[in-house]
Amino acid sequence: MIKAIPKSALRWLPTVAVLIVVLVAGGRLIALSVSERAEHLREAAQVTVNRAARLLETQLARPAPRSATNPANRNADRLAASPALKRLAASGFNFEVAEVDPGNRFRQVLLRSQTPPLNKPVTSRVRSPADFLAQTPGGHLELSISPKAGWYPTRQLATSIGLLSIVAWLFAFGVHDLTHSLDRAKSTVAALRIRVRRLNDRLTGEIDARQQLQQSFEHARYHDAFTGLPNRRFFMDRLDRALRDVRARRRQKLAIVLIGIERFRLINDTLGHTAGDELMVQAARRFAQATENLECTFARWGEDQFAALVLDVASSAAAFSIANAMQEALQAPFDLRRHRLNVTARMGVTFVESGTQRPEEALREADIALSVSRRQEALRTVAYVPAMGGDAASLVSLEADLHTALERNEFHLLYQPIVDLRRERVVGAEALLRWHHPVEGTLAPARFLAIAEEAGLLEPLTRWVILSVCRMAGTWRHELPAGTPFYISINIPATVLRDPGFVDYVALALSDTRTPAQAIKFELTEGGLIANVGAAREVLQRLHEMGIELMLDDFGTGYSSLSYLQLFPFDYLKIDRPLVNRAGSEQANSGITQAVLQMASSLSLKTIAEVVETPEVAHALTEMGCDYGQGFYFSHPMEAGEAFERMRTQNVHAGAPTLRSPDDTLWETEDESPTLVMAPLEESTPPAVKKRAR
Repeated sequence: MIKAIPKSALRWLPTVAVLIVVLVAGGRLIALSVSERAEHLREAAQVTVNRAARLLETQLARPAPRSATNPANRNADRLAASPALKRLAASGFNFEVAEVDPGNRFRQVLLRSQTPPLNKPVTSRVRSPADFLAQTPGGHLELSISPKAGWYPTRQLATSIGLLSIVAWLFAFGVHDLTHSLDRAKSTVAALRIRVRRLNDRLTGEIDARQQLQQSFEHARYHDAFTGLPNRRFFMDRLDRALRDVRARRRQKLAIVLIGIERFRLINDTLGHTAGDELMVQAARRFAQATENLECTFARWGEDQFAALVLDVASSAAAFSIANAMQEALQAPFDLRRHRLNVTARMGVTFVESGTQRPEEALREADIALSVSRRQEALRTVAYVPAMGGDAASLVSLEADLHTALERNEFHLLYQPIVDLRRERVVGAEALLRWHHPVEGTLAPARFLAIAEEAGLLEPLTRWVILSVCRMAGTWRHELPAGTPFYISINIPATVLRDPGFVDYVALALSDTRTPAQAIKFELTEGGLIANVGAAREVLQRLHEMGIELMLDDFGTGYSSLSYLQLFPFDYLKIDRPLVNRAGSEQANSGITQAVLQMASSLSLKTIAEVVETPEVAHALTEMGCDYGQGFYFSHPMEAGEAFERMRTQNVHAGAPTLRSPDDTLWETEDESPTLVMAPLEESTPPAVKKRAR
């Protein structure tokens, strides 16, 4: 039915609908208003008639003048002469006075102000004197009034209806005009949409073309023109990003492998450059297949060289294994121009741990390792070590300076407070070794401990640290309030446990400085204990019997089993970098951390969490039941005076937490593996030196 209505007529539907709504609503409002006004008017009239009835009673109670007329006419005259009725007429009311017979309710009108009967009057009973209604015993008078203008004034009603008509017309006109405006706006919008759609299609086409052109430029800029492989610029960009991620701890360590294809120039000369390019493409595919489970980037580094960037490598041994896997990928012959060729390669590997190096420096190390591999026929894959590439002279000089460093008093100790997580009190500190080299400045232990071990200087250096800590502990013991418990922990390299006079020297140092054994603690790593379990157990047992408590540091990073926790007399278990797994994500290792804490508690071992750098980690460790914590959230390594003042004032937090610097190591030389990584994930041969000098 609606479809049969012309479209032009449908435009009037909103106008008609609004007009009907306004008229109905306005009429209803007028009716309610008139009814309400009539009700108020009746209430006011009721009050007026009651007042007039009382006045009329008062006037009728006065003695009537003697008259010769009949009683009925005399009563009418008395009523007509009543001022109360005259006042009603003057107030705009029509009135009527009637005699009511109570027996049959018959009304006899005695006096009225107009001839027609009153319209819905309001009445009031009038008590009259006995002589006034002598002919109707028991009767009474009734006064009725109604407005002369009526209960519903015609003028006001007409005015309201007129206003309603005007308002309805205005609404109808406005809706009609709005409907036309909307129709025009819809037409305009529809036209604009069509135009915008066309412009968008055109712009999208231009953007796609520009993006394709840009992608072509980017591909040409970052890829080799002949093979399509990523080029040196692409590799350097990825390496720079990866080093920044390692510095920001968004990634773990990484490895760089430089690959030199042997006899490549001969292949180019005999089979042509196209065959050489095809060889590089096939080799790149094989390398990619060999590392398909790793996040790896390959690039053509030179005419006969590849560069591989492997992210999130666990250790230097893992990086070396990846290079060996790529060597195995080259064992199958290559098919080039109907020729089957066996191709070999030389590889140089460097392992990047801290991310503080520049890309050029990291690549230089891999290039040096590749050069060493080319010089040594038996070694096809060589891992970079600091001794390579002309560093031998620098290492010799550093070793010579180490021999005189103790005599020149160039070594220095810093202290990092250890905090009771539950009570938030400083209970001790860990000694951190630094070397103030006269030329190279302050050196971290990673720079000189390996040299010291090879030169046989690690034992005297360790003895110097123990004596210095004992002296410092004795000084603090006298300056702190009596009975204040504290300790200083010392990291002991496993090699010094082979020194037959080590235990006697410790006892002598404690005696000479009058330091109780409870004031110092020794930290050892698992890796150093494995080499000689029997001898290490005997030495540690003697130390423990002296009253020196022992800490197992870097638990889970070596190859010891859980039985070592009961085999050796350890009192503390140190957790390195809790709540961070190998991928570097917070909270990823919280479950196994909590398991280790529960295991330590069941073995009556106290736990210390290292590298606590955020309040969230400190709170999580406290909730898990960890006893103590240390790290940059509480304090950075500081001078002895600052550490003593921190312990004296029990100022747990001094200043905003600072992120851990890569040089803030203690006694470590190479391993940066996070704690709680089980043995199968590590290399097949334990590192020679697992403990970092702290």
